[in-house]
Amino acid sequence: MSDRHTEAPDPAKSPAQEAPTAAPPSNTEYHQYGNNNVQAHNYAVHLNRDYVQDQPIDGSDPAYRASEDERFAEPREPNRLPDAAKILETHGVVVLCAPTGSGRRTAAVRLLRRATALRALALFDLEPEWAKPVTQCLPVKSATGYVLDLSDLPDEPPARFGQDLLRHGAKLSEQGSFLVVLATPGDWQGAWADATGDVTVRLESPSARHLVEAELEANGHADRVDWLADEKLSPIWAADPSAREACRLAGLLGMVAGREQLKETVDRFGDWHTTVERLLNKRGSVDGSPSLLSTRVTVWAGALLDGGRRSSIIRASDDLLASLGQARGPADVLTDATSSSRLRAAELVPVGDRAHHDRSCQGLPAAILRHLWDEFPTQHDLLTTWAVGVAANRSVQEGDARLASEALLRLAVRRHDRKVLDALATGLTGPRRILAVEALTKAATDAELGRYVRDRLLHWAESSNAEKRDLVVDVCGGPWGLEQPALALTRLGKAAGGKEFGAEKLVDAFQQLLRQAPGLVDKTVVQWLRKYGTETDEKAHRQALGAFLALVSSDPGSDLVLASARNAHSREAFVNAWQALLNINDAVDAVLRQLTRWQKRFEHDADRRDAAIALLAEVFAPPRLRGPFDQLLVAEGSVVQPFWRDILGHATQHYSLVQKVSQA
Repeated sequence: MSDRHTEAPDPAKSPAQEAPTAAPPSNTEYHQYGNNNVQAHNYAVHLNRDYVQDQPIDGSDPAYRASEDERFAEPREPNRLPDAAKILETHGVVVLCAPTGSGRRTAAVRLLRRATALRALALFDLEPEWAKPVTQCLPVKSATGYVLDLSDLPDEPPARFGQDLLRHGAKLSEQGSFLVVLATPGDWQGAWADATGDVTVRLESPSARHLVEAELEANGHADRVDWLADEKLSPIWAADPSAREACRLAGLLGMVAGREQLKETVDRFGDWHTTVERLLNKRGSVDGSPSLLSTRVTVWAGALLDGGRRSSIIRASDDLLASLGQARGPADVLTDATSSSRLRAAELVPVGDRAHHDRSCQGLPAAILRHLWDEFPTQHDLLTTWAVGVAANRSVQEGDARLASEALLRLAVRRHDRKVLDALATGLTGPRRILAVEALTKAATDAELGRYVRDRLLHWAESSNAEKRDLVVDVCGGPWGLEQPALALTRLGKAAGGKEFGAEKLVDAFQQLLRQAPGLVDKTVVQWLRKYGTETDEKAHRQALGAFLALVSSDPGSDLVLASARNAHSREAFVNAWQALLNINDAVDAVLRQLTRWQKRFEHDADRRDAAIALLAEVFAPPRLRGPFDQLLVAEGSVVQPFWRDILGHATQHYSLVQKVSQA
């Protein structure tokens, strides 16, 4: 019973998104598809409004399968789940307070599946996008069960949030619906949490041995259940690890060829603790041998850069020694042990100009880094700064820097460590930002860290820090954005408000999403323009206009806008957007560049020339907007451009017609 199982998605099951270019009214919602054809129902892409994305929980969800009668493992205290069921029935909401990895999500699904005998509930995960937790945006549908994970809250909820949650549960109960909230003991405390005391249940993991047995049987390894009685596993049962770790052990037992590999499996499950301890406690016995500290930092540097160049490993170990206050001037380096003896003492195996830890111990480098973070918790800040500094150091070749960033990402995911992830995001800048983009892209889809990463991207999109905004744009315009275009669009829209109009990075990102989901991009931008196209919300107004200009600044975007303008709602939104941009001083130059590009694109296009002229004529119909028009009308050498001359003529006629209609 784990929080999240990590079955790999099948890319072949993700259909391409296609939609008509005509934009619907502004309240239209978009159904987004992601991994495993997961559909996010009733999901509208907003800019400055709290909202919730809901994703179905069905038979394709590992937690759903793990909640089946024949597979489900009860928590260690058997009365807790029945207590939670009674609370859910009475209040419509229950808070399962337990550490991540305790199996609480599987328990939540189990509760909801058994919540009513009348009919099965439709089950959904809720992923809110909000400034602070509020209940107003949570859905209230009939006969529905919801799971809301409120772990690792970036900001403390308002004081009234607990009471609001109880009121929300009452509303759900009236509809025959239920909400299970997942929380961690470290976060769920304070006045707002005290209000939920009557609906909060402290949950523990199930028995590790029982869970491993259930997982082996469920995955076709019933013949290995008798292995669990082997004395090699006795220390594990005595420790009774969490549900997540028990599932990991079951996976390891299912992968080995035979029982003779049981000891190696136990060592690997234990993160090679004995091996790591031996490596870290080797003392030099003869002159010229490295010191204990020197050997340790080389072991750690080798784990961070496993398979990297020996020179990079030595440089990284020297950097850590310097961070620890060890003098590393030329004389200190030259009187220290040689690089070869340091690598040998750390048991790093040379292969050409590279080196790696013992590959027969699968996962040893990652285990060494976890051991480092586990055994020296007071040094996390120093260690994080050092490790990210290795990846950021431009004297370290990019391939080796990537090894470091990937090792840190694995560490962050396995430990659920947000600080390491934040340090990667903010510490890798300039040419090394690509490494941060890669790390965040992978982490954004991780079952444990994904929600936190997506939340960070949402906040960074409106940051005053240009590096953070650029990072958001890069991530949203890359593979993650193509996988979850609706979420990416929200963040790109927010980032557009802080970028210069027509910024190349933003244009490229919109173009990438446009190729993946043209209907979504069209509907979303029209929705933003119609909702935020006035200056009532200045920030959202600039964001919407920045997004529109980014859209029309590429050939695919221009084509989409021209086609979508056949719809009256879209046409009005586009005309108003062009006109608003022409009234913003720092947008005019970018607008004129794009209008010139439109001329070159459409003036000799027999099929679309008239449509382009008609649309732009409406834009320039008000005489007050024709100030910059001379720059378009007359090219170098005082040559009048026929394209713009025709637009001017149509604009004059359109304005006269509008005036007559208004005076009638």
